[in-house]
Amino acid sequence: MKKEGFLARLFSHNFVLIIISFLLSFIAWFIINLNAETETNVTISNIPVSISLPDTAVEKGFQIFNDTEYTASVEVTGNRLTVGSLTPSDIVITANQVSTIDHTDEYILPLSAKKAGIKSDYNIVSSVNPSSITVFVDKFKEKDVPIDKSQMKVTIDEGYYSEVSMSNDIVHLEGAASKIDEIEKVAIVDTINSEVSTPLTLQESLVFFDKNGDEIELHYVTTDLKSVEVTVSAQPRKDVSLALNVLNAPNNAPKIKLTPAKLSIYGPKEQIDAIENNRITIGTLDYKTLTNKSYQIPYDISLPEELKDCHVISEDTDTVIASVDLSSYSSTTVTAEINVKVDTNKYTAEIVSNANVKLDIYGPENLISKISENDVTVIADVTKLTDQLDDKNTVSVNVPLTVSLGKAYTQCWVYYDTNPANINVTPNS
Repeated sequence: MKKEGFLARLFSHNFVLIIISFLLSFIAWFIINLNAETETNVTISNIPVSISLPDTAVEKGFQIFNDTEYTASVEVTGNRLTVGSLTPSDIVITANQVSTIDHTDEYILPLSAKKAGIKSDYNIVSSVNPSSITVFVDKFKEKDVPIDKSQMKVTIDEGYYSEVSMSNDIVHLEGAASKIDEIEKVAIVDTINSEVSTPLTLQESLVFFDKNGDEIELHYVTTDLKSVEVTVSAQPRKDVSLALNVLNAPNNAPKIKLTPAKLSIYGPKEQIDAIENNRITIGTLDYKTLTNKSYQIPYDISLPEELKDCHVISEDTDTVIASVDLSSYSSTTVTAEINVKVDTNKYTAEIVSNANVKLDIYGPENLISKISENDVTVIADVTKLTDQLDDKNTVSVNVPLTVSLGKAYTQCWVYYDTNPANINVTPNS
């Protein structure tokens, strides 16, 4: 049998192993403790900068605006164990000379550092890096700005109109008041080739412009939107002439001029195709409301019911002006008797108010000089109000008046803005 070596027999004893382990641990402790006491330099970075505005500035509503967080670094020295455990919270970096802040401006503030917390067995051995910061001071402001899509150019096939819709119509801005005041317009700027067959959806960036129309970057201002979703769809378009529904017009009346005389509209194909003679009526002009003077009458651009799903391609106006010059006409006033039209087999009618009405008549001088009350017919037609009558009791009804002139006076018209005739209608017994 082979005998074991000396080292093998030595390490086979537990007591020997304990002694060796103790010696190794002591050596390791000694080395670590020796290194911990060694002086070393360490740079502490990302230390937040503390800035406190003076009370006078705060009372005026001033605050600091920044696009990034202010941080700095310093170099410290001390034993390796201490400085190795330091964090940014153990040091305070302060912005100085804040007492000069009293109005909107950029300020350069020097920085200083000092110890914080319970650790103190180290030293700050360098200046703060950076040595100063630039801060912008202003009052706070909010503003909502509509998003302008007029600078988004869309190419489309002839005979179609590209309708552009956005996921948001308004952008909300908040931040430094003077910087927000510089923003005059928020727009989408792009050129898009649109297909007739299918809608096109894109994510479009917002561009900010100043009062001079120059593009600007946002500084010290935040916005709830940087882009919006834009959908471009195509619908048929048509150029149409405009017309008025003219009532009670005299023969040879002056031509009514509409400005603009034409519009472009777009909408569903079946409605666009149904427009007769490429002309639409936008309102009514009744001569019974006109006198002998020159008129410029505004009409809101509203499409008729049969075009309810169509839209006007606006040319910087929502109004059409109807111009007509009646100043060359003469006038006269006549008093005419009101004739009541009633079903005499069923009812008896009696005018409660005045049985006569004064009317202003306008026309060429050679006709106006001849006209009299015998040339004017005024009718209160009760037969059109049968739903208001009672077969057993007398009722009082207000009956609109209809005025007409004799055949010799077709070049004249009657102005009447009178109240309806009040008539008692009694059933025949």
